[in-house]
Amino acid sequence: MEFLNSTAVALRIREIERANARLERRCRRWSRATLALLIALGLFVTIGAIDQRHDSNDFVLRDKDGTMRAALALRPDGTPGMGLFDRDGHNRLSLELDKDGAPGVHLYDEHARFRAVIAVRPDGTPGVGLFDAHEKVRLSADLGERGAPGLHLYGEEGALRAVLAVRPDGGTGIALFDERGEVRRTFDLDRPIQP
Repeated sequence: MEFLNSTAVALRIREIERANARLERRCRRWSRATLALLIALGLFVTIGAIDQRHDSNDFVLRDKDGTMRAALALRPDGTPGMGLFDRDGHNRLSLELDKDGAPGVHLYDEHARFRAVIAVRPDGTPGVGLFDAHEKVRLSADLGERGAPGLHLYGEEGALRAVLAVRPDGGTGIALFDERGEVRRTFDLDRPIQP
């Protein structure tokens, strides 16, 4: 009888130790969540103290001269965005979510011209684009749905001129296009070279 009682006690102690460990993890999570909430609340209070001219849809930070340097806003379509501005008030960086919740980071030059983007499309695939001074895409790189990478080069007129890609099956290929964006030549790099 003593053996059963000591076994039962040992099992009960293990159950209590597991429950205690779960409780400690929950307490740590709640502590972190509370700290994050306090930091966020402090940030919103600070933003409100810096610029009293905001309404419920946007927050604006201005420097001592009154120039807008940062803005957090809901656009007319309900999507959120954040912009950072230089001393001249030109947008240099924006962070956005589109209507599907896909994120994008947009970079602008000193004349507020769109020059680069990093984005995750609604289908979950990432991409990067680089643009010339006329805001035309010149180079893009992305990963397809199954992780296959591709590199795309564009001419000054904006037409696709060359693609280097790894296909989903693991094969590699190159495609060359004319100035209208029509395929002129393709190379399958996994096939043996013919003499």
